[in-house]
Amino acid sequence: MTSRVQLRETLSFSQGIAPPRYESEFSDDVVAVWRAQGRLGDGSPEEHFRLDRREDLPVEWRPPREDKAVPESQADLGSFRRAYDPDRTDKLPGDWAERLPDWRDRDYALSISPWNEGFFQVIGIRDWRSFHKAIRLLHDQPTLVRALMDQYAAYLEELIERGLTDVDVDYAVLYEPIASNHAPVVSPDTYARLALPAMRRVVDCLERHGVAFRFLWTAGEVRPLIPHWLDAGINGLVINQTGTVGISYAALRREFDPRLRFFGGIDWRAVARGPEAIDEALDQTVRPLLEQGGYVPYLDDTVRANLPFDAFRYYRRRLDDLVAEVFGQR
Repeated sequence: MTSRVQLRETLSFSQGIAPPRYESEFSDDVVAVWRAQGRLGDGSPEEHFRLDRREDLPVEWRPPREDKAVPESQADLGSFRRAYDPDRTDKLPGDWAERLPDWRDRDYALSISPWNEGFFQVIGIRDWRSFHKAIRLLHDQPTLVRALMDQYAAYLEELIERGLTDVDVDYAVLYEPIASNHAPVVSPDTYARLALPAMRRVVDCLERHGVAFRFLWTAGEVRPLIPHWLDAGINGLVINQTGTVGISYAALRREFDPRLRFFGGIDWRAVARGPEAIDEALDQTVRPLLEQGGYVPYLDDTVRANLPFDAFRYYRRRLDDLVAEVFGQR
């Protein structure tokens, strides 16, 4: 069975099929450290730990940074539309046509990642000064904000149409960094009024193209926003640093939807503490989710240089053992 089929069956809550072997991203610094220690050889961490391949469709969703600023009036709509113009020639890679045969005849999962910046990034936040301007914009000119988000949705819809006319994908990931470790940066009501209609359009477009699994990547204390995302058609979550915030995927299922799908969610800090903490985290966090289905386990943050190789290797071995036990592969 290919890892692509494993993923689709896992996300469909099929019984008795183990999830693919995915992991969070590996930072350049951890690769350099582990390689300097002689732990990886010439290969990548993905090769060393026999992780399954997955790729993201290479669409350039973001405009150049210099084209972005917080709009201040309706007169700025023109420059915003030029920044988010789907007809710019740099949106699809030059070798798109040459890569289509591989994408169409693949055994690995392929994803698509529209809504690639998040609500605040779309309206131009770069730093504290632009953040202050954006917050005032939300309060003083909500009509302008809705117009900006309508243009953003139209831009994403057009790029999705182009990409998914040529190739089908296995899942989508929308990115929304919108919260601190204590609360969302804006009220759920404000977010629902100003951002959610555009997100719903994007999700509807994905659904029209047969993308059944639609994840939202986020971080921080986002629980007040989850009902709105589900209402928009999101049916999966990837929450960064769940352990730091104290978010439990199992609790989210109990509170919101027993069919909510998840990627990640293993507290990287537990892995850094060593074998005893790793065993506890896998037994208490991962085992119940594997038994329920709809879950692909890996760390809840990028693998960085402060994570010792031996601890990471132990975690991956123990995770493999647990998956084999749950799915009767011994």
